[in-house]
Amino acid sequence: MRITRRTDYAIHLIADLAENPGKSMGLRALSERHKVTYAFARTVQKGLLNAGIIKTTRGINGGIMLVKGLEEITLLDVFEAAQEPLEFTFDNNESAWCSCEGKCVSDRVWDSTKQVLEDHFSKITMLQMLDSDL
Repeated sequence: MRITRRTDYAIHLIADLAENPGKSMGLRALSERHKVTYAFARTVQKGLLNAGIIKTTRGINGGIMLVKGLEEITLLDVFEAAQEPLEFTFDNNESAWCSCEGKCVSDRVWDSTKQVLEDHFSKITMLQMLDSDL
């Protein structure tokens, strides 16, 4: 399992938006601030938008803004918006090399690992992360 740059940037993007509640911020300026390409920033934006964490507005004063409070956004929400659901991270169905019939001996370990991470990530809110209250 990897925590990708997308997840890290999504956290920084949410932090920037939290500093300006109720105000739309331009994605291009945010991408320049964090020295990422605009295309990369758009990819992260799309995930956060689809997850209902941000909204976009068009026009001269358009941009992105948070639609959820920091206490409502969990690290699991951000991880899954930026990367993929943990369920897919630990999906063993693609293991064509495995010759197990039915349940594989390693499934139990991966299932419990996924559950531990899911439980932990879902308890950490963005408010806690930004307040360093962990």
